[in-house]
Amino acid sequence: MRAFWTGDMAFGLVTIPVKLYTATKDLSPKFHQLHVECGARISMVRRCPKCERDVEWSEIGKGHEVSKDHYVLFTKEELAALDGGDASKNVIDIVQFIDPSEIDAAYIDSSYWIASGSKNPASARGFALLHDVMSRPAKRAAIVKVTLRTRPRIGIVQAKGKFFALHTMRFADELVGSDELTPTAVKVSDRELAMACRLVDELVAPFDPARLPDEYRARVLAAVDAKGEGAALPAAPAKPAEVIDLGDLLAASLAKRSA
Repeated sequence: MRAFWTGDMAFGLVTIPVKLYTATKDLSPKFHQLHVECGARISMVRRCPKCERDVEWSEIGKGHEVSKDHYVLFTKEELAALDGGDASKNVIDIVQFIDPSEIDAAYIDSSYWIASGSKNPASARGFALLHDVMSRPAKRAAIVKVTLRTRPRIGIVQAKGKFFALHTMRFADELVGSDELTPTAVKVSDRELAMACRLVDELVAPFDPARLPDEYRARVLAAVDAKGEGAALPAAPAKPAEVIDLGDLLAASLAKRSA
């Protein structure tokens, strides 16, 4: 696997050479726009509606919309300066250490592996030392600042296996609070509550991601194979009749679990 980022992890006055590797991969089926008449892929043209002509990449800048159809244009150099400059671009800066249970899962965005960036034993000692410290029974996670793909981010670093896992995080103001929602006032019966608790207890099991495959992707790939061989796809299953009574739904769910 090839590292996509090389730099240092800063721990106090200690700098540890590290490399970043993507820890996830997007296997979602990709669909392209095609011309139905001939099957050719549609190309996206970069066109200026004001000048009424196609434009090259060298003619394209970036702008921030401040009001409808009014933009403030920035050069590449100006955007680079806003990123924090070159000094922060190749550093994972540890800001503080926390108990990992303090992090709400809603903040987690993308995941990466952090591996030692040096095969020199002397340079790798810092990596090993920090890993050992963060692997102690009183586990600690590090809150960090890092610039990835020109965007300054915050993240959480944890010792995992022989490496570190970096999970980039959303900023606090990027989360939508539940106080912006209006709850619906309802009341559940004792019978419904008892059956719901029983159903939840029966569904308790150790979490195993392998037991939850991407069924949609499997259906799409099977359909691609079938259509590629000229077969017709089966019709979508009929929607089951809607059951309004919550108690009946819970009772049917429990009966299905017992069958």
